[in-house]
Amino acid sequence: MKVNTKTWLKLALILVSGLCLYLFLRNDAFLYQQPIGKVVAVKQATPEKTTDVYNNSDETTRQTLTLEILNGKYRGQSFKVNNTYSSSGGLDQKYHLGQQIFVNIHEHRGQKDVVISHYKRDVYLIMLSWLVVVLLYLTMQFQGIRSLLSVILNFVLFLLIVQIDVFLNLTNFFWLFAIAALLFTALSLALVIGLNKQFSVTFLAIFLGTTSALVIGCLVLYFTKSKGVHYEALDFATQSPKQLFLAATVIGLLGAVMDAATDIVSTLFEMKRSQPELTKQQLFKSGQVIGRSVMGPLINVLLLIFFAETFAMSVLYFKTGNSIAYTFEWTMALGIVQALISGIGIVLTVPLASFLSAQFLGGKQNVGN
Repeated sequence: MKVNTKTWLKLALILVSGLCLYLFLRNDAFLYQQPIGKVVAVKQATPEKTTDVYNNSDETTRQTLTLEILNGKYRGQSFKVNNTYSSSGGLDQKYHLGQQIFVNIHEHRGQKDVVISHYKRDVYLIMLSWLVVVLLYLTMQFQGIRSLLSVILNFVLFLLIVQIDVFLNLTNFFWLFAIAALLFTALSLALVIGLNKQFSVTFLAIFLGTTSALVIGCLVLYFTKSKGVHYEALDFATQSPKQLFLAATVIGLLGAVMDAATDIVSTLFEMKRSQPELTKQQLFKSGQVIGRSVMGPLINVLLLIFFAETFAMSVLYFKTGNSIAYTFEWTMALGIVQALISGIGIVLTVPLASFLSAQFLGGKQNVGN
């Protein structure tokens, strides 16, 4: 395949922009108020082995770091700082030559005490974000940028909703997140699909699938009196744990249902454009086939996400002598319930999205907008 000059120019501009961004981020200490130290020398002590009461072995090592301050009134000065890290790396970190670290500098009676705060990660985070934007543009052109924009706007909207909840200290805050879920859906579909007939069908399928699954899940929890479900196991729950669990369930359920509904509706709309003679029955059957093909992978994705979320805490429980039943009850039960409700949502969305698409597109009419 022959690549024209315009394509080479685009690739060159992308590479140059990435290089310029990297160099800027490596030298952006002046943007921060908190002192940043660069590791210019590292001295390692002999590792020491440790064993706890559960016979778990680890190894700790003491480092002496020489830091050169890159910003603020201490810029250019060097300090020695001690750091202890473990092989497990659960609550600490090993530092290497050339890394940049946020520090706190306290001055008392002419003596300066330097304490490591945390590692400076903006280079990696922003460069990964840049890579995501580039890949989206290269693979999907401006459609990919619109998808990324929807993610950013939804993230900002989510932070706003959380701030409203914190500021008002609501007692019944579940409805706030339920309304937010509707806004997430509408905003995402409007940016990616546009305000047209496909938007309406997809939104309605997502709304009905999400609502139906949530109602079924809540009814089951109500009639079983949430036996075996410990809402208090949520980390750092400062409000009603049950409502917090339901709010998180709505967000996760929405993502699963949106994925299934979007796949089915967009495929059926494309089929109708290419084959206008398709009838309602044919469209519905095709939607069912599409749904069955995406249902398995989506449910597996839910389980993999659940495993990823609970893996670290489950290992910690097992390492501290807890039984499988106790570990499951306090680290996995909530995630399993959320995954099951999301799975129900996916299953219900398949016939809903197929039926709604068939009704809107049935007959020999044009797809239209």
